[in-house]
Amino acid sequence: MVGLSPDGPWRLVDSAPGVAAPGLVYELMPKLWAVIQVEETDESTYPWTLNEADRPIIEAYLQAQLTYFTAATSDPIDLDPGWARSFTGTALDHSWLVARQLEGQFVDLDLGVVYRPEVIGDERTAVTAVIADCVLDGSVFRLPDQSIATGSSPGVAEVARVTRMALIGGEWKISQEFKIEEGCR
Repeated sequence: MVGLSPDGPWRLVDSAPGVAAPGLVYELMPKLWAVIQVEETDESTYPWTLNEADRPIIEAYLQAQLTYFTAATSDPIDLDPGWARSFTGTALDHSWLVARQLEGQFVDLDLGVVYRPEVIGDERTAVTAVIADCVLDGSVFRLPDQSIATGSSPGVAEVARVTRMALIGGEWKISQEFKIEEGCR
């Protein structure tokens, strides 16, 4: 069975909150997990399972999410955690995070965040890939007084995301990411 590299910044654990489907569960940092589909089930969103060709893409995607949360959970937000190693193009623009930093905001992982990424066939080439993810997001932005910032709400929300990945200089990086309105299937 294919899994994530054992020397990566994650560790295999037994479970993640809100996930009952089978798969490999990795903790990226406290309250931040990824569930990797290794077999198709009735609950599968796409006909995909982790394979050796897609493993570097998934690992780069997860490393980018870890980069973001390492920065955003710092109080104050750390705007120099190595963005260029994981992001390129429009995804490298984190000016919206600068605005939150200036207000003294930071991310509280609160109820946790669970990524469930899958590489889909759309736009897949030797140097491009698209990841669909239905994220269970229980994080909130907090103000310096610990109150919840505008735009955040307590609880866990399912957030459907699409991420375009590009192979640049031998490394997979996020080139574009956005939420989609259709929601999680």
